[in-house]
This record gives sequence, structure tokens and C-alpha cells, in this order.
Amino acid sequence: MADSMTQILNAGPPGTKRNIAVLGDGFGNADQTTYNNKVNELLLNGVFGHDYFYEDMQGFNIYRVNLISNQSGVSQRVYDEHGTPNDASDDTIVSTTLKNTALGIIYSGSWAHCWLEYGANTETRIQNALNNWVPDFNYVLIILNEPGFGGCGGNGRQHVTMGSSWDVMAHEFGHGIGDLADEYCTTRTYSGGEPSRPNVTVNTNRSTIKWNKFINNTTPVHTGIGSCAGYNQGTKPPGWSDSQDVGLFEGGFTYDRGVYRPVINCRMRGNLPPYCSICYTQMKTKIHPYTGHSFVKCYSGDFNGDGKDDLLIHSGNSITIYRSDGSKLDLTFSVVERVPGSWQFKPNDQFYIGDFNGDGKDEVVVYNSVDWVMEYLGLLVDDGNNGLKLVARYDDTIPGWQFQKKDKFYVADFSGDGKKDLFVFNGSDWSMPYVGMLRSIGSSFSVVQRYDANMPSWQMKPQDRHYVGDFNGDGKDDLWVFNGTNWSYPYLGMLRSNGTTLSMTKRYDANMPSWQMKPQDRHYVGDFNGDGKDDLFVFNGSQWSIIYLGMLGSSGNSLSMTKRYDGNTPGWQMRKNDRHYVSDVNGDGKSDLFVYNYQDWSYEYLGTMVSNGTSLSSSWREDWVGEWNLGPPDIFEPCNYEGVTGKRDLIVHNQNWLGMIRNVPGSGLLLQKIYYKWIHNYRYGRNW
Repeated sequence: MADSMTQILNAGPPGTKRNIAVLGDGFGNADQTTYNNKVNELLLNGVFGHDYFYEDMQGFNIYRVNLISNQSGVSQRVYDEHGTPNDASDDTIVSTTLKNTALGIIYSGSWAHCWLEYGANTETRIQNALNNWVPDFNYVLIILNEPGFGGCGGNGRQHVTMGSSWDVMAHEFGHGIGDLADEYCTTRTYSGGEPSRPNVTVNTNRSTIKWNKFINNTTPVHTGIGSCAGYNQGTKPPGWSDSQDVGLFEGGFTYDRGVYRPVINCRMRGNLPPYCSICYTQMKTKIHPYTGHSFVKCYSGDFNGDGKDDLLIHSGNSITIYRSDGSKLDLTFSVVERVPGSWQFKPNDQFYIGDFNGDGKDEVVVYNSVDWVMEYLGLLVDDGNNGLKLVARYDDTIPGWQFQKKDKFYVADFSGDGKKDLFVFNGSDWSMPYVGMLRSIGSSFSVVQRYDANMPSWQMKPQDRHYVGDFNGDGKDDLWVFNGTNWSYPYLGMLRSNGTTLSMTKRYDANMPSWQMKPQDRHYVGDFNGDGKDDLFVFNGSQWSIIYLGMLGSSGNSLSMTKRYDGNTPGWQMRKNDRHYVSDVNGDGKSDLFVYNYQDWSYEYLGTMVSNGTSLSSSWREDWVGEWNLGPPDIFEPCNYEGVTGKRDLIVHNQNWLGMIRNVPGSGLLLQKIYYKWIHNYRYGRNW
């Protein structure tokens, strides 16, 4: 068997990611399966299956190099430590037993000698292997075919034995990737200057400690005094976390006195606990630029059925899901490249959220018409472990519909069976427009109707715009269609669904009641009077001398003007660049509007327009909502992350910031939580 290399994690092109080269020493021909399994166990399922590395796996490519050793096992060296196991200076070699291995590493099992050491030609052999197989490596992991315990890391290299667990490897990555110091202690006193590592210090001045922003004002400094101290300066508070609550504890950096660590016990001391706030932030700061993560593409949905909307974030070839507990978000799922069932994520994936199988949890439809030679549509459902798996994929076609690049999808339960379906429209890729009705049975879709060029009483055109809503209250989502540009005057149609076909209930030509339609009309569907029938908000900010907003109520068969606002709504002066989002901001069962404007004033404004069934009343925030500085890049997702009645919450996001806003009756819009660059709930303090 010849030496070889296999890429086992592909997050992106080598120049855009941090590349880990995994080498094995002491694995003969017969040991290669053992080596492969150990790499999977320790690295993929171990390190990258837990906490920080699971979250940021999008920043890494991993290359497993299979080096064939002539002998199985590694060389051994025995030291006489002369009763001082923490001091290598007086050690003498008792014996050395060499083996002919690929890298020539020698295992000693002595902590003072970092458990192992290089042979005369080890460095040359490592460099040759890297140059041959992974020349653009950033970090190196070497696994020794040795059953004894041991791990040693630093300067971008990590070494572990077969006898070590994944958490030892994660500890060593803390050295090699994060330049973190050991936080465990041995019996000796530190007498040097301020260490350069971010997680140890000799500074005891609260205001200038490296990690002072993470120390709660009520935490004493010092927090622990004495040999490798725990919390002994006062009573440890209820709920204190030994790995996450930060103070100043004596002992660390492999000394028990004279130097201080930030927490009682995190990964850099005890291996198994997760990184503390200081170590986590250091790792994130090092790797975040390579993950490709941003907050631009966010989608809300209740993925576990607990009544609270969660958050799916798409970044390049990866997704993450964060679960809401009502006030904050926590990571529950992270995946790079693909999910089981084989959907491979790409930058131009489009996501559509809805309960497509009627189980009370939202699923994900994903469509890509750009990144492959053909179009793909996939249905992702709960995998039973807080993640997603693919249960249906359609390549290029679904019987009755050939996908095209400009297909547009709309989530709707047009059959009324409690499972969300899909309307699909294409107005530009063929010689005529098409509308399709794709019905979900929970595990797949089928085309139950296709309209070619015409729907009942509606000649389709490329610029048709579609909206979903149950305008007659029969439990089946219907289709509204508007065209303001392809004819001499605008049209609006109300097409009722019977579950398998559409029929025209009402068509408006040029005018709706008390509303002269214009090409730039914008429509928003919602039940603003709470009668179970979806109504229509319509806004025009650019084609008249003043701004108009109309509330047109649905009788089930037609529309009537309930209220029209000319120039202003009570509490809000309308402007042409107002943007509206349908929600239920007070939980009374009537659809309201969030409204945002960042262009027409010297400050940005975010407001609510609350419906009492016949009219609107407005309130607003100027420039700031709590600590959130409103700005042009902000994107808003109405949702219910609190799990309260109605839909009064907003996820606001842009490239680097994400906020959780809620509307509280009597108090207005309030900021619940704000995150910068990454989502992490620090016990105290934050990463900026």
C-alpha cells in the first residue's frame, strides 16, 4: 500500500480556509483502517462534533494523510526522573527502543518531556510529507500509534496518542490554533513577567486585567488565592459555572502560585469542560475570518415545535441553526457542505420555511438554480437530533414541471390539509409564463396543476407578482396576482384554491374600491380585522404627489376599502421609502405592520402600525432601539422567538450584527439581545 491523502472535511478553497493536515506515525499496512477510524473518532466526531469546533467547522479543511510505517507502533524512551517528574533538567535516559516508522517520533510518557519527542530525522520527514501531500497546510495534527496517554501542542502543531480522548486533542488545538496557555498547575511558583498568552496573567489590578470585561462587578478580585485555587474569597454565588464564570484564580501556566487563570476549570486545564469566555473568544477571533459566517442570510422558523421561532443562518456551503429559549439563541446544529440524504449546500441556495409535513415543526425547502449545471429542489426535515436531513430531492424536473433559473416559489397550504405546499411561477425562461401547484404529502411533492400562459380569467405576463393568503377563510391558501407594467393599466386578481385548481373570484382592472392602481403599488397580505379572512394592505410611495396606504378588507369574494391614509397614519408621517412587514404586534389576532424607513429622514425610524380592525395607530423609535443603531443595511424578519400569542418579534440583522427586538404593549419596541459577529451567550461581558 502506498502513502495517500484524502480530504475528509471540505469547507472551501484552501486559500480561504485554515487547512489541517493529519499525519499518522507508527501505522503499518495492516493499521490503516485503525488509523482512519481513529481520525474519525477523535477529530471529526470528537473535536469537530463538540462546542466551539462544531460551531466553527466552516473555517477548516481537513486532509488525512496515510503514511505507511515499516513497523507498527512507535519508538520508546524511558527516563529516570529522579523523583522530580515536573523538572526535566535532572532526567537521564534509561533506555531507547527505536522502530522504523514514517516519522520517527519517540514516545516517553513523561510530562516533563511533553510526552514525546522528535527523532533525528523527524522534522525532515514531517516537512517532506507536508510538502508532498498538503503544501498549503496551516496546522498539523500527528497521531501516534501508541496506547499510552499523551498530548503536546504549540506553534500550529498538535500531537496525540491513540490512548488520548478527543478532549485532549481539543486542548492541544487550543495551543496550536489559539496560542492558549495551559491552565493546569504543577508544584512550583512563577516568578517571570507578564505572559503573552491571553488566558494567564500576573496582573491583579481589576481594571487592567486582560479579561476584565468578562468579570462580573460582583465577583471579587482576587477570586481564589493559594495553590491552584478555586473560589475561596467569599461564598461562591448560586448558579456559578466553574468553566464559564470569570474571575482571577491563582495557579495556571503549569505553576501553582504566582500566576493567575480566568476560571476554575476550562478546557485548557481539565480538557473536557468547554473553553471559557476568554479562550472561546480567542479561538473565535483567530478563525472567524475564515468561516465565511455573516448574518446576512437569516430565516426564522420553529424547527423543534416548541412554539418559539428559531433561526437558520446560511453562509456559503454551510448552515447553522440556533434555538430560541424565548430570550436568547443557542447553537443546536452546524453542518458544512452537505446533510444526510445528500443535499450539498452552495452560496446561491434559496430557502423556504414552513411545516411541510404537518408535524408541528417547520421544515426547509431549498432550491438552487445557479451553482450547478441543472436546477435542484430539496426537502429537508428534522433528523431527530436537532438537525436536518434530506428526504426528497428533485434534479432538473419534478413530473409535470421542468425547473428553470428564474422559478419563484411561494409557501402556501393550498390544499388545506395542514401541510404547507408550494406555488411556483416562471415568467421569463420560456416562451410563455407558467404557474404550478406543488402539493406536499410530507415526504415529497407532486404537481397537481399547471397553468400554461393563462389562469382562469387571467392572462399571465412576465411581470406578474404573486401573494399568498386565505382570502375566503376556508383554510386553503389562495393566490393573489398583480401586474402593473405589462398592460396599459394595472390588474389585480383573487384566485381561489379548491385544493387542486384555481378559479378567479374577483379581478380588478385599473381600480380597486377607492384605490386607483399604479405600477409601483406594493401589497401586503394579512387578516387586519381578525375575521379569519386575509385582507390586503396596499402602499404607494412614488407615483402620486402624496403617499397612500390602503386597508382593503376581504369579504371572501371581493375587496372593500376599510380605510385609506393620505400622507399620514396617526403617529407616522409616511414617506416614499417606507418598508412594511406584516405581523401581529399586540397578539390580538389582527394583522399589523412593522414599518421601517432609513432613506427619507436624517435619522432612521422603526415603528409599528397596529390595527384595531378598521384603522391603524402608530408608534416608533428614532435611530436606536436600545443598543441597536438602526442603519441602511438592516434586514428584518418578523417572527415569534418569545413563544407568546401573536407575532410581535423581529430579528434584525446585517453583515456583522444580529439583534432580537420585541414589541411590548405599553413600552413599544425594545431590544432583547444583541450579537456581534457570532452568537454566543457570555455569562458576563461580550466580545466587543
